[in-house]
Amino acid sequence: MNEYGFLIQELKLTGQNKKEASITFKNGLNVVTGPSDTGKTFIFQCINFMLGGSTPPKDIPESGGYDTAQLNIYSYSSQSVFSLTRSLKGDGHFKVLHQGIEKVLAAKHSAKDEDSLSGLLLRLSNFNDKRLRTKKNGTTRSMSFRDVAHLSIISEDDIIKESSPVITEQYISATVEKCAFACLISGEDDSSIVQVEDAKEKKRSNQIKETVSNEFISATAKKIEALGIKNDIEFIRQELKKLDNCILMYNNELNKVRNDIQLLEEERKAHWEKLTKAESRLNVVKELSLRFSLLHDQYQSDINRLDAISESGKRLGEISSDHCPFCGAESCYHNIEKQEHQVDPLAFAIACDSEMLRTKGLIADLELARRDVNNEIGQLEQEIRQTQDQLGIVNAQIKDDLKPNASRIIKQLQECQKGKEILSIGIFMNEQLNEFEGIKHNFMDESSSTNEKTIFAEVGTRYTEAFAKEMEKRLRAWNFPNIDRVVFDLKDYDVLLSGERRTSHGKGVRAITHAAFTLSLLRYCIDNNLPHSKVVVIDSPLVVYKEPETTEEDFSIDVKAAFFTDIAKSFQDAQVIILENEVPPDNIIKDETANIIQFTKTDLGRSGFIPQSKGVDDEQ
Repeated sequence: MNEYGFLIQELKLTGQNKKEASITFKNGLNVVTGPSDTGKTFIFQCINFMLGGSTPPKDIPESGGYDTAQLNIYSYSSQSVFSLTRSLKGDGHFKVLHQGIEKVLAAKHSAKDEDSLSGLLLRLSNFNDKRLRTKKNGTTRSMSFRDVAHLSIISEDDIIKESSPVITEQYISATVEKCAFACLISGEDDSSIVQVEDAKEKKRSNQIKETVSNEFISATAKKIEALGIKNDIEFIRQELKKLDNCILMYNNELNKVRNDIQLLEEERKAHWEKLTKAESRLNVVKELSLRFSLLHDQYQSDINRLDAISESGKRLGEISSDHCPFCGAESCYHNIEKQEHQVDPLAFAIACDSEMLRTKGLIADLELARRDVNNEIGQLEQEIRQTQDQLGIVNAQIKDDLKPNASRIIKQLQECQKGKEILSIGIFMNEQLNEFEGIKHNFMDESSSTNEKTIFAEVGTRYTEAFAKEMEKRLRAWNFPNIDRVVFDLKDYDVLLSGERRTSHGKGVRAITHAAFTLSLLRYCIDNNLPHSKVVVIDSPLVVYKEPETTEEDFSIDVKAAFFTDIAKSFQDAQVIILENEVPPDNIIKDETANIIQFTKTDLGRSGFIPQSKGVDDEQ
């Protein structure tokens, strides 16, 4: 880890007879999340105020009675903690406690007085004795920490503003803010600035610029020609408008086809459930029919047996009682007592006939049941055949009609999007061509003018290109849709996204790309060992961002999840504090790769930043 920068460890609020309100942060990603009115923006305002902001945090109902804020920051260079204390009323001074020594620091920057908060934060961030140009004539002053604070501490209002992240929209500070950004990405300040340029050097410089401009103009014209489109920006815009209308039309058609498929899928599901239920019932009824057949056979077997017994009894009853019906002996030779207990064969035959009659009644009832079961089997088999036919019709509609239609529309949509990308590149290149020609025209006018002007070089393109590549890498890691190339525009001191100005997009895109700008600047400075506080605090970068609609199966984009995942992975050597309504994805929470502080606005968990108060005596 580079030995500069600092880490915010803890923010505290105190007041008489009030519970201490505190929140702790760690290195890497910190996410403070929860519903509105739980104190997230108030935390941001307190941090900004404690890092030299002139505006105290706004009063909220929960902050009543709190009068002092404390911010503990850890210095990487000294490996020690600075405890900063300031009145929430903003009296213009800080108390700083460091290694047992307490000092009073001025809130306002002063080049002559090192005992200011700005001086302390600049030294911790490795901005030593930097000077910035404040006017076009070359006037310079010493850098203040607030000159670079807006590049790492981003409010919910600034995150969606329609201007460059470099410029705070104050005209009088635009020059110094551009110079501060240039100092960040190059490491070079304006200490050695020279106001007047030698005439010969100026002429030579203009000649070089003219040569370079001609090369750029020629190269850009060839690229436009290679695209196979007219070198007419208005014509290209008209064609782009036509493609946008086609894309809208195909999207509507695709949505209609998808709705039709969904309805048929639901119908197919209903048929399938009906078929499964009928087949299951058929199996049950067939098994029941089989059991009825077995029972019928059993009843018939019983009848046959009873019939045989009955016939035997009748025949035995016809035999004379003088002789034993079984052995033929005369009855006198039998035991009288045993003869009294013998059953009359005729009575036994009558009982068997009665039992046969009852069994035949059971068979009759069984035949009725078997007939009902066979009828149900026939009905179920017919229902199954009909359902299978209906299922086949639905399957054919989906497979042979709707899905091929959807594939055709997706292919046409892809072709339109490809054509749109080419036209967008054409517009960007035409704008570049016009810009190069305008630049060439301007400096040619300057070279032909007799009046000498003080000219100061803008930040070098090698730095802006390297920074733009870092931001492009960040946006790709976030799955930002339709990102082709990121280019830094020195005219607006902002970036062009795939040939379009960043500020031309809606609030959601402006917010997330502003966050990408800020975090890319942090990553760029760390990787190139350039001065930076190594702390970024962003309020509500995702709350207004809406995911783009899906136009095909492989075009699902989840920017918000990728946003948290990339920051947790890529900024472990710095500190990023995000205050957001959005909850990070489950993998971030489960893997504990970030410090997640979740407010609930309920009695469960932590309600908010400031503890719920029960009254003046809540400490007792």
